[in-house]
Amino acid sequence: MQLPTLRDTLRTCAGIAASALVLATVSPASAAPSATTYGTGTAGAWTSAAAEKFWTPERMADATPDSPRGEAPAGWKPGSSAKGVAAAKNGSYFAGVPTVGTFFHYVTDPATDKLTARFCSASVVDSPQGNVVLTAAHCSGGSKGMFVPRYNGAATNPAPYGRFAVQRWVRDARWYQAEGHPTRDAYSDFDYAFARVAANKQGQSVQKAVGAGLKLGQVNGQYKQNVTVIGYPGSHNPKNQPFICADVTTRQLPGYHQMRMDCGGFYGGTSGSPWITGLNRTTGAGTVIGNLGGYYGGGLENNSDRISFAATYDQRAFEIYDAAAKNTTPQQYPRGYSMYPTGGGLWQHAMKTASGDYSGDGKTDLIVIWSDGEVTLYTGDGNGGFSGEHRIAKSSTWTHAKTIAGGDFNGNDASDLMVVWSDGEVTLYTGNGSGGFAKETQMAKPSSTWKDAIQITAGRYSDNQWTDDLMVRWVDGETTLYTDVDGRGFLHEHKLQPPNDTWRNATILAAGNFTGGANWDVIVRWSDGELTLYRDSSAAGVGTEIKLKSSNKLWTHATVMTAGAYTPGDPDDLLVRWSDGETTLYTDTTTTLGSEHMLVPPAAS
Repeated sequence: MQLPTLRDTLRTCAGIAASALVLATVSPASAAPSATTYGTGTAGAWTSAAAEKFWTPERMADATPDSPRGEAPAGWKPGSSAKGVAAAKNGSYFAGVPTVGTFFHYVTDPATDKLTARFCSASVVDSPQGNVVLTAAHCSGGSKGMFVPRYNGAATNPAPYGRFAVQRWVRDARWYQAEGHPTRDAYSDFDYAFARVAANKQGQSVQKAVGAGLKLGQVNGQYKQNVTVIGYPGSHNPKNQPFICADVTTRQLPGYHQMRMDCGGFYGGTSGSPWITGLNRTTGAGTVIGNLGGYYGGGLENNSDRISFAATYDQRAFEIYDAAAKNTTPQQYPRGYSMYPTGGGLWQHAMKTASGDYSGDGKTDLIVIWSDGEVTLYTGDGNGGFSGEHRIAKSSTWTHAKTIAGGDFNGNDASDLMVVWSDGEVTLYTGNGSGGFAKETQMAKPSSTWKDAIQITAGRYSDNQWTDDLMVRWVDGETTLYTDVDGRGFLHEHKLQPPNDTWRNATILAAGNFTGGANWDVIVRWSDGELTLYRDSSAAGVGTEIKLKSSNKLWTHATVMTAGAYTPGDPDDLLVRWSDGETTLYTDTTTTLGSEHMLVPPAAS
């Protein structure tokens, strides 16, 4: 099969410049709000008296959940056993507590572009003026915001303490939504927001009206807690009754400062639900240590009602709370660069990686080829992170890239990209030094013997200073080194290993300068999880074998590897993308694996 060239790909992607920054709607840098305080959209006119007049019982009953969480299946009833889950806990309806209620507001429905009444769960937090309410950040904002403590649509009086108009929201400006959905990256840890609410029509603050407030507390790294969670699910709950899961044990959501619980019935509408320790079910007093929210709005992408997450509170949360309590503006912090807003769930689709200085600034960058054919460049910041990204190309052509390697094959100090395609064609894309490619050269035609190449990696294994030597592992286990590769082809071939069963199991190869010798080294991840460093590889042989990890199950999940100088100085660093999407940088790897740094958290499960 003759594959389109990169030039053809870019031509078919008209309007996508090779250096254009994409992800404008989801990139943390571009999605940052300009402030951390938000009004209700009716500044100066929105009072609790107006809220009481506007939010009739019928209007409240017609509101729908403001949440990415799904609806319950037909026939679902609270308290029924979950099939296949031994001793699974389920929530149940109850009379409610004074400090927990429902937050109502109007938002623009993205499907119809019309204002729609929505609701979330919220709680009263103890404050000096008694006027602070807590919910999830993804519930905050909108217009005609109102909090109703102990709301119960089934009661004669659904708002027993009155209605409290939202006057101001305060949240961390680093939290954001990606394409209309709450983020799944590290910024989901900030999915909490505080509202200042007006006194009710009788002139009472919300805390005075209900008689108590929840203390704001911290888990301090102890994610195993016993909590009671109260919220308002919309599914099969036409009267919007309060819902409770008492005495449920939590644990950490790996990779996040969030708690996880397993309790059935927490469908859409429960976002913002307080996770309370020491709850007094009569007064509603206790300590709130989290609110339902966080990763993808507080749950999994499959909309499971059983698995819920909660953002927890560190010192930054207390700063946000303090600003709400004192009616001040909290200090703002810019977002650091995240490799991708959706974390491991997306990075499971990062199929190929190649290290090199593609932007020409002397720092190691990362090229990623995704399962959908997008080619993305992540520009390195020289300190083990990334300062930005841009799309180089996107086309189904690139789904046929079988293996890639970054090197300097024309001696101009700008990294190039070598691609072996699934049909045996090999193409060299010469870097232009500014994050794109200036030229392409066909190194081998389709249907060549290169269709049997399984892995390639590029390094410096000969006398010159360029990373222009290509190591290849073939399907039969033969391992070959091509030295001084350039646009003229693969001129100098050296057999490092004859065909053999052992090297058929060399699953991933990553070249790097790990031991400081004249020649680079290569790290091999074997099919059984063993990790081996071959020191000072050259045309004379694959090098001296040093075992980094013995055979183990964990490293069988290392799916993609590349190496480069992502941090200052020597030696090089090893970058690994795992099967769950977690992406890890092992800095200063030598004859032992370097320090581990998580770049992308794993997909939640």
